[in-house]
Amino acid sequence: MPTTIPVLKGKNPLLPGTGFLRNPFEFTIKQTQLMGDFFMMPFLTRKIFIITNHEVVAHILQKNQKNYVKSPAYRQLRLALGTGLVTSEGEFWRKQRRLVQPAFYKTQLEDLFRGMTVVAGKYIAELEEKSASSEPLDIAKEMMAATARIVLKTLFSTENTADINEMYRVMMDAQDYLTYRTVKPYFIPLTYVNGKHRKFKKDIAWFDGYIYKLIAERRNDLNPPNDLLTMLLSSKDEETGEAMSDRALRDEAVTLFAAGHETSATMLSWALWLLSQHPEVVQKMRDEIAEVLEGPTGAGPTGAGRMPGFGDLRKLSYTMQVIQEVMRLYPPGFAIGRQPIAEDEILGVKIPTNGIMFISIAAMHRDPRYWERPTEFYPEHFIPETEKTRPKLAYMPFGAGPRMCIGNHFALMEMQLLLALLVRQFDFEAVEGHPVEAEPLITLKPKYGIMMRVKPAVNKVLAK
Repeated sequence: MPTTIPVLKGKNPLLPGTGFLRNPFEFTIKQTQLMGDFFMMPFLTRKIFIITNHEVVAHILQKNQKNYVKSPAYRQLRLALGTGLVTSEGEFWRKQRRLVQPAFYKTQLEDLFRGMTVVAGKYIAELEEKSASSEPLDIAKEMMAATARIVLKTLFSTENTADINEMYRVMMDAQDYLTYRTVKPYFIPLTYVNGKHRKFKKDIAWFDGYIYKLIAERRNDLNPPNDLLTMLLSSKDEETGEAMSDRALRDEAVTLFAAGHETSATMLSWALWLLSQHPEVVQKMRDEIAEVLEGPTGAGPTGAGRMPGFGDLRKLSYTMQVIQEVMRLYPPGFAIGRQPIAEDEILGVKIPTNGIMFISIAAMHRDPRYWERPTEFYPEHFIPETEKTRPKLAYMPFGAGPRMCIGNHFALMEMQLLLALLVRQFDFEAVEGHPVEAEPLITLKPKYGIMMRVKPAVNKVLAK
């Protein structure tokens, strides 16, 4: 006999979860506490299943993952990302995954990390100049700019400021537009009248022209740089020997740029805000940084100890715990959406083909069954001995299963490098009275930015 699943009820039986449309991040955290870890919410002619149950998550993302494709919301992303790894499906996705995977092997990441440190060092020097002023900075914008520079350097070997600024603007505007289409699909026809769609198409055309020009130049380069674009160009399918077409290269490059800087920037923004409220965590990080990076050898532009090397990352274990805890409370990718190809049954519950499976990573990360202090900032959640006591799916900031984010190690080393340098060199003080609120767009961003005063660290780690 099928199991009875809790059903969310409201004044409007066809649309009881209006809060879900306004803010799915807060809505699913609250409703999971009230309704349980697997419940259904009517949505017009569809059924949305809100999920934090690990058995259900494993069934969808791992055990029966071939029966599930990305939910309709991802189709909007294709307007910008094309059929890159985030949006593609089936055999084409598997082929692209095989072609892209070698770019993120350990030996390649070591090469990319060296390029990261160059850009990161320059950014820290620039931020030191800005910190001389008492004017507050929007840290969310600062981190977006810093990570965009790093990704463009490692992806295309470019540090052209004008290009970086325009690519950043285009991607931010595109994200706003695609989020609008996703949250308010009934207004899509209006976008063809009010100019929003025309502007979006113009921006994407600029982006495409820029990317295709880089691809053409790189194909003719007899001594290409060792960046991600070169790796993608040289990659051959082990089964067929085929390389990527220019269109496939474009889609993967845009996907890597969008995902590569957005995730890291969002995490860093939330991290600096949380750390401004927890000086004891900052001090513990600085103690670790001093132990690992003290000494003048290879000193960076600020003179505050040497730049981290690739081998130092594993030694900065507490810094990684802080990053993990930030992504627990504010996971950049706060949810995963799937839709079944064929009817399914999970825990006795019939799943129709038009059902939407909404896996709330945000709610899973705050489940009191698995977290000692579910709503608090507590990096000790990620002490290795404590981690072993939790189910693996209790924490999944990069997803799970075959479609787990391919660039997770790239993103983590970018986060670890920048956060260590920022905490070592600066104190961050939140501007009192400025609202800080999580806004669930494509990623979980601070809605009004995060205004902070940046000052040279009082007890920064100095080279001996």
